[in-house]
Amino acid sequence: MNKNFLLPSIAALLLCANAFAENADRTKEMVVQAITGEFDHGAGVYVITKEVTITQGTLKVTSNKGTVTRRANGSYQSSLQGGPVCFRQRTEKGDWAQGIADRAEHDNATGIVELFGNAKLFVGDNEERANYIVYNTQTSKAEARESKDRKTEGRGVTFVLPPGEPDAPVAAPEAGADGATKPATRAPKPPIVKTPNPPKRNEPAFSRCA
Repeated sequence: MNKNFLLPSIAALLLCANAFAENADRTKEMVVQAITGEFDHGAGVYVITKEVTITQGTLKVTSNKGTVTRRANGSYQSSLQGGPVCFRQRTEKGDWAQGIADRAEHDNATGIVELFGNAKLFVGDNEERANYIVYNTQTSKAEARESKDRKTEGRGVTFVLPPGEPDAPVAAPEAGADGATKPATRAPKPPIVKTPNPPKRNEPAFSRCA
């Protein structure tokens, strides 16, 4: 039987506003779903197995098993393994951050996602590949390397960047009615369009958290 664990809203705990993650996510409740689960409300530990799904707003994480721990300050740390682990979350720019790895750690207070083993991360059209990637959903910054402890070099990292787009042209200065030259102006930026669903990726694993 599928089990749902509805964890309290943590809006008050996220004192630092999410600069790039979907701002509305932090006001939502966290829902943990799995086929089987064991929990100790006193200790704040939730052990979940089979078809694990964690959602909070646009954030979605899936895996085969995991543990969610409630800290003394009320925030949650999720440790997830197998499947592989897949996560996605819409950014305030309207595009999506999507990642897969053999194992993942997620801290919903800091917004930090750590991807361990065969890790891939897409943020919009940018792609990173490494054995270890740490991504901060609040700042949209990521770091990729062979290991968390920096003790091994291994295969290195790969960044796949989209073709650059030139800045909008600057309009030529114009002379006003009084003969004075008006300052040059830059064309306005296009409005942000929030796509309702994450883009499809070639790797089948991304379908787990579509």
